[in-house]
Amino acid sequence: MSERRIEAPGDFALPDLAQVRAEAATVDTRAVLGLALDEEPGASRPAVALALWLDRGISTEELKQAAEVRCAVRRPQLHTFVPLYTTNHCDSECKMCSMRKGNARMVRKFSGKNEITEQLEILYHHEGIRGVGFLTGEYQDKYTRLSTAFRIGWAIRTALDLGFERIYFNIGSMEPDEIDVLGEWVGRDEPVTMCVFQETYDRESYRRFMGNTSIDVPKADYDRRVVSFDRWLDAGFRYVNPGVLVGLHDDVSSEIVRLVAHGAHLRSRKAVVDLSLPRMRPAMSSRDTTRINDEDYLRMMAAVAFTCPEQRLVLTTREPQEFQDRALGLAGVISPGSPDVAPYRAGAQARNDEESSQFIIADLRRPRHILSRIEAGGTKVSHFADPAAAGVVAVG
Repeated sequence: MSERRIEAPGDFALPDLAQVRAEAATVDTRAVLGLALDEEPGASRPAVALALWLDRGISTEELKQAAEVRCAVRRPQLHTFVPLYTTNHCDSECKMCSMRKGNARMVRKFSGKNEITEQLEILYHHEGIRGVGFLTGEYQDKYTRLSTAFRIGWAIRTALDLGFERIYFNIGSMEPDEIDVLGEWVGRDEPVTMCVFQETYDRESYRRFMGNTSIDVPKADYDRRVVSFDRWLDAGFRYVNPGVLVGLHDDVSSEIVRLVAHGAHLRSRKAVVDLSLPRMRPAMSSRDTTRINDEDYLRMMAAVAFTCPEQRLVLTTREPQEFQDRALGLAGVISPGSPDVAPYRAGAQARNDEESSQFIIADLRRPRHILSRIEAGGTKVSHFADPAAAGVVAVG
């Protein structure tokens, strides 16, 4: 497939928090809530999101309902993908992650060609899934980084050829030569989404959790990570998924501002943007606990969803079923599945073993059961073909 470079208007730059806070103080939040569905607020998106988050004169429920109305016009209203970890080997040392290189208790696994193909066939035929996300660790030496790009490029091509309709991949930051290697497998207009979660946009918190120096610790390179999407767009691709790990940095308001600003920058570059705001979950021997309560988390999601209605929030089974039900109207993507390596089994729920998983999830129901329940409630899920509705009923 031929390479096509596009003219870049400039890389993402972090917004000035003081300026955004000053602008947010001038936002009439009641007037914002009264905007027509196709009307953009007069203030910047980061300032509007911050103002909605801070104004507790507007209840979380009122903000949530207003955001749901703005998001309901999207088509499809909801789509899905299931994560598929192809290895838990990693060269980084992130304190909140079980996969970190120094975790001697982690049982390391690696999926080859046959196992990846088998996992895709289980998801396709037994779970009815048509969207998949490939995940790995992040690696230091250039040969391993290029090899990983090649391997995940092959996995993406395999999934597309098997009939999967939407692909995500999360393999760490990427440089142009690594994107070129992965891009040999992918057409520029194919629905393949790069996921690079910044974890936190605060440089000091990032340093504390990811490392002081990028020597031998690849994820500690903050700047390489934050510009990965611009490199992806420079290469002619369109689909991106930035995110923050909610609770890693104490100042939630600053994370809202910076994530929304990142999404606005990517939107200005004509990207198709999903946004992720996962909460921390328990992980082996790590500093990984949920530090934001349900109400604040729901408000955070509502403020972002209202402000960025065309940018789909990704909701995962890190959250229990009860919270999923409350937040589903704010999300544009539901992602059930396990953060274990090659965890899916025909006719049974997925594995989520502490000794080999990145973290422990709250909801381990089979993807088909989660998605069919959503559809039974009246919401069609794109990229899901319920096997039961098709007369293909697997045991379990």
